Amino acid sequence: MQINNRNLSKIFIQNVTLLDCALFIPNKGPKGKSWYVDIIWEGEKDETGVLFDFSLAKKSAKSTIDHEFDHKLLVKASQIRFQSNSQIIIIGNFKSDKKETFFAINTYNNSIKKVARETIKALENDDVTELEKEIANAILRNSPNNVKNVTVTLREDDNKKKSNYFSYTHSLCHHYGNCQRFHGHSNIIEVFHKGKIDPIKSTKAAKKLNNSYIISRNYLANNWDSRLIKELIEHCPEIADSKDELIAAQYKGTQGEVAVIMPKANTLLMSCESTVENLAEYIRNQFGDDTEIEVRAYEGLAKGSICT
Repeated sequence: MQINNRNLSKIFIQNVTLLDCALFIPNKGPKGKSWYVDIIWEGEKDETGVLFDFSLAKKSAKSTIDHEFDHKLLVKASQIRFQSNSQIIIIGNFKSDKKETFFAINTYNNSIKKVARETIKALENDDVTELEKEIANAILRNSPNNVKNVTVTLREDDNKKKSNYFSYTHSLCHHYGNCQRFHGHSNIIEVFHKGKIDPIKSTKAAKKLNNSYIISRNYLANNWDSRLIKELIEHCPEIADSKDELIAAQYKGTQGEVAVIMPKANTLLMSCESTVENLAEYIRNQFGDDTEIEVRAYEGLAKGSICT
């Protein structure tokens, strides 16, 4: 039955949730991204005059995003080299320091989100419209029947154009939740000196972390002889010929086992877990014994850590 648009109602909720994920972009490699999520629902009011109760709408949409997109690696189907009931292998080529290199991950299935080829192609140019449509369709599937359309808007922080804006990927291997997955974030690093923001130091700190995979050196797989890493090489034999330029890391969390192969040039190794608290401290230590330094590091949007 065709519905007269004049009889449709709309509701909106801004900042329904935050979406933190990683994208594998061909020719660019894995990128961390963080967005605010705004949503509009459109449809017919029920007998009480309500389209979709606000609390239920927010809960349903957040649950859908958390389950299907958040803290995951988004890839297109052609990058999947192998998939079993539990594990999935993603391998892709990209350029690092103007050389052709590899990113490879052997991880558990629910840490990966397969998206359309058109979505990844658009994301190469920072165009989120296709991803917005995919998220909107997922939310619509989990909405009441009287909801006929969903519109999603993904917003990056207003700081995006600043020189101290950066993105990174990481894995919090012993985190109790989804942070143990390979995922990413984007926002700013702020370095204050004597209580005032120092633009030069802030930009230097952001460049230090930008486009890095940050992980504790405790998870390095120096011998490259584990089952997961051997499986990666089996599906991409060229990796073995480039070992000198790559690092291999492996860990086991409560959700499953993960192995990652990444160019050394795109990796920042720490002596501890890559929590935002430790990242703030790591940056603070770059400025030596200056007691007037304070670092404010954001993990995605609207949250972070301060180190003095």
